Amino acid sequence: VPEDWETGKLFWLFRPSKGRDAQKYTKEYCATVPGPYPVFSGQTADGGVMGEIDSYDYDVGDRGCLFATTVGAKAMSLRHITGCFSLSQNCMILTPRSPSVHVRFYLHHLQALFRRERELIPKHMQPSFRVEDMRRYRVAIVPPEQAAARALVIDEEHDRVSPLVQRVERSIDRLKEYRSALITAAVTGQIDVETWSRRGVGDRRLDRIEEEVAG
Repeated sequence: VPEDWETGKLFWLFRPSKGRDAQKYTKEYCATVPGPYPVFSGQTADGGVMGEIDSYDYDVGDRGCLFATTVGAKAMSLRHITGCFSLSQNCMILTPRSPSVHVRFYLHHLQALFRRERELIPKHMQPSFRVEDMRRYRVAIVPPEQAAARALVIDEEHDRVSPLVQRVERSIDRLKEYRSALITAAVTGQIDVETWSRRGVGDRRLDRIEEEVAG
């Protein structure tokens, strides 16, 4: 941490807020009042958007705020959201208390902090992120111009690396499917495991299984 940076409580920089009418916003409700404004929830699909309706509870402008999932395996997952929206259950927003708080910088800062916090939670416990947790987390308090410069570098590097990460994740998914197909073929007698272990795996048999997985 640079010497000219200070540290302080996260609560000093951001104001937490849960949905003003969270229980009302369900998928069924959203279907009855369609419109252009997103309703965010704790779900992880579709960028956390549960539906879109014709009204909104929050307007955070172009500067935006941080959106956090509060319960489950993805608790403390963060996004930077902007504009007009509403909040359903199992989520909250962190709104900067001052124009000097650079939202994009703290997105990256808190992603690293929260990732570490999730690792410390015992496996038998369900992860959660509560409003009162804001008072115990300490973060760097960074001059706005330095925060902006660092956020720009991180965003550019993220844009460069993200396609590579997506390719690797797709490869991992395909390899898992491939492994599952091999196990199924061995259990159902489609392949002779003893012969394969003595002679090695035949390329043609592998090609056939790969074709089955791809199909």
